[in-house]
Amino acid sequence: MNEEEENLDREQINNANEDEDDENEENIISKIEKLNDFDKNHNYLFRFCLLGNAGVGKTSLITRFCDDAFKENYNNTIGVDFRVVTLKYKDIISKIHIWDTAGQERFRSLALNYINNSHGFAFIYDVTDQQTFDDINSWITLALDKNKKSIFNFLIGNKCDNEKQRQVSKEQGEKLAKQNNFYFMETSAKNDENVKKLFNYFTYKLIKYYKENKYEESENIELSPTKGEELATVRPSQSNCAC
Repeated sequence: MNEEEENLDREQINNANEDEDDENEENIISKIEKLNDFDKNHNYLFRFCLLGNAGVGKTSLITRFCDDAFKENYNNTIGVDFRVVTLKYKDIISKIHIWDTAGQERFRSLALNYINNSHGFAFIYDVTDQQTFDDINSWITLALDKNKKSIFNFLIGNKCDNEKQRQVSKEQGEKLAKQNNFYFMETSAKNDENVKKLFNYFTYKLIKYYKENKYEESENIELSPTKGEELATVRPSQSNCAC
């Protein structure tokens, strides 16, 4: 990248963030657009990894966000699935790699390969299944022992549309999130509740993080990139879209 391009990128970042302090975050994330132009040059490449027991709705959340679709039943993810979306916030283009990990014990070793390279995690449980909530701490330990430098993490209570069968209260989720300094929300892939907010907020918080930590230093983030690929770099090499 030449000096003129670098200056243009910095200008885009600064212009996009100059009025943020005066604007409510809810309003900000509602303005993030999902683009259909997957080959569009982008400023940032981020990785977001979804973790939790089988059946909590990780695939449903990703499918709702990427395709605006929902099915009552999905086959369990085998190993790790992968989707890509391109998001625009003002003049900033971010490409998001979303990793959908299998919840079964026998696939956890595969998940470790992707945990190490993630900028953030969504630890997901099913509000109608107490066991999935009880097991969240093991997922948190697995991820944060492997990746101590993730930037922004969520605790997500999914299937909040099913109040009649709820086993985990919202207060329980909020308490656990506070203990771990995670952002908390409840979601419903079925009713499309807070799904867009989850992925848009992750993207916005990372953009804000790199702005506050000096944009030009983003290439020096202390995360281990996948071979041949840089994390959170300016205009990284193009990747094939799976979305």
